[in-house]
Amino acid sequence: MRVGDLSSGASRLANALKQLNLKWEAATADWHDVRAKSFHKDHIDPLTPSVKETLDALSRLAEVLDRAIRDVSDSDGM
Repeated sequence: MRVGDLSSGASRLANALKQLNLKWEAATADWHDVRAKSFHKDHIDPLTPSVKETLDALSRLAEVLDRAIRDVSDSDGM
């Protein structure tokens, strides 16, 4: 991962959320009582929107960094 490369970290984060959801789905095949529902509501449900917001922010930041790198490169060539 090079300096300023946010895409690989974002990909890892997206993959981690996907894996968590798959593991949770498998766990709920056997664990489906009130505590499971409470755990899901308190811990799993809040992650998806938070991770998606983070991924959106990382995407916007990557665009800004790419633009800054291009600007610096352009000014070096003058």
